[in-house]
Order: sequence, then C-alpha cells, then structure tokens
Amino acid sequence: MVLRIATTDADFDARFAHLLGLKREVSEDVDAAVRAILAEVRTRGDAAIIEYTRKFDRLELTAQTLRVTEAEIAAAHAACDGETLAALELARDRIRS
Repeated sequence: MVLRIATTDADFDARFAHLLGLKREVSEDVDAAVRAILAEVRTRGDAAIIEYTRKFDRLELTAQTLRVTEAEIAAAHAACDGETLAALELARDRIRS
C-alpha cells in the first residue's frame, strides 16, 4: 500500500514521524533477497526476469517484449532532462560499484 503525505497536510509532522518509525528491512535481509534473485536470474535467465518483473513491478513481459530497442532507448534519452539523466547516471555508477 502506498502511503502519501504532503508537507502541507495539517498532521504532516505526526504522519512523517510515524513513517520514520516503521520497521524497515535490515541490510542482511535485503542482501540475502538480492543474492537469491541474482542466483535465479543466472540460472533461469529471461524466465526469471519475467517472473520477478511481474511480481515486483506488476508488469507483464514476454520474451518478445523484454528487449528494449535502440530506437526506444534513444527516444527515452532525448525525452529526459539533464537533471534526470544525471540522477540515472549516478544510480548506474552506484549499481556498478
């Protein structure tokens, strides 16, 4: 469930404090989950990617729709503003490291 709060809400401070107090996954839990997903993708390839995309993103992919074309990438790149591209490049660099 998505929780939406805005700084303009009258009860923002209380709701934000509550949000900060919610249980979060600990790093070990996240690391173990990521390791399991990576192992599945290494073993099962595209089939695992399609299943995880359905599970986490609620997006139905097929082997035919999995690949993004060069033209689609170029169009998306051209549509992005510089700030968004910089954020994406930073995320890419962090993932690689």
